[in-house]
Amino acid sequence: MFVGHYATAFGARAFKPAVPLWLLFVAVQLVDFAWAVLVLLGVEKVRIVPGFLEASPLDLYYMPFTHSLLGSVIWAVAAGLLYGAMRKGAGHWAAGLILGAAVLSHWFADLLVHAPDLPLIAGDPKFGFGLWRSLLWSQVAEIGLLLVGFWLYMRNTRAKGFVGKLAPFAFLFFLIAVQAYSHLSAPPADASAASFAITALIAYVLIAFGAFLTDRTRQPK
Repeated sequence: MFVGHYATAFGARAFKPAVPLWLLFVAVQLVDFAWAVLVLLGVEKVRIVPGFLEASPLDLYYMPFTHSLLGSVIWAVAAGLLYGAMRKGAGHWAAGLILGAAVLSHWFADLLVHAPDLPLIAGDPKFGFGLWRSLLWSQVAEIGLLLVGFWLYMRNTRAKGFVGKLAPFAFLFFLIAVQAYSHLSAPPADASAASFAITALIAYVLIAFGAFLTDRTRQPK
């Protein structure tokens, strides 16, 4: 899953105490940040196979450290504890819990779309409902989730002036455009696991920066 993960980030921004939207955008993709780094280091493995699934060319055959359920729980607990310890003021541990839950949401969102490549610990059995086998229905699911999360964000924040009314919709359009490009365009003939991982890291950073800019135009109700 790609932009569907950000539905959780938008929705979690409505919880109290509020966690910055950009940080929630990083949290829901934290294990993918780690996955890209581990792919570059040769620790986790992926093959790019055009046509592997209708909506994804990625054969994610080895990623126990980031995309196992146990690994996801460890990343979530670590992120939640670190944020709770670093955040000052009342409700810091509640904020840590929100952030940790956002991190853990990644595994369950991936479960919907991935082929069976998500282990519980390492090796078999692996799980995945395979919605990526259908380009149409996977996009309906991801964009539908994104719109629900975006609605919750808009419902629980208000604009800081005119820019705050337009910026969220511009950001939403950007997310949907990136989703369309990533799923409708064929991978380059010379695409490698390393080049894909680098592209993914750049995309995640740019999207988190977009969330930072967007959230600066809004305030909690």
